[in-house]
Amino acid sequence: MKNTFLALIIIIIISGILSCNAQNQSSKEEKIRKEVNNEFDKNLSKCSMEVDVVTDFNGKREFWRVCNLKDNYRIIKIESHIKDTYYQEIYFEKKRDLIYAKETENYMPKNQFTQMAWNCEFYTKKGELITLISLGHGKTEDDEWNPEIIFEMYKSRLEELEKIKK
Repeated sequence: MKNTFLALIIIIIISGILSCNAQNQSSKEEKIRKEVNNEFDKNLSKCSMEVDVVTDFNGKREFWRVCNLKDNYRIIKIESHIKDTYYQEIYFEKKRDLIYAKETENYMPKNQFTQMAWNCEFYTKKGELITLISLGHGKTEDDEWNPEIIFEMYKSRLEELEKIKK
């Protein structure tokens, strides 16, 4: 009886410690998201909404906005659509280090409001994914989806940006 009671107390203590660690991690991630979102919003407000470049690198017309800001910030925003799906990618850099990215896919039939929406926000530091948050129905629901793909997408976009500059 004493052993059962002791085991129960140990389980309760360990559960409490694990729960506390999970809450601390969640709080830490929320703090990172809030700080980056504030920094992004502050910088985005200084950007022009004018399209800088139109490309067709990926078999579709893409509209690029590149905003170079003070303190080595840069925002790259790319929008396109294929049939009834609207796509958007946003990359936010600080000193050429990706700190935030957002990928959006919205199903928007002509003459109707958005029927299905999905987006995922990625928070990164020094080439590592720190946290992400996804809303809606889309890629994140697929067990095969790998969030690290955002780094490949970003690298590809930087290569395309270099082609644009030439």
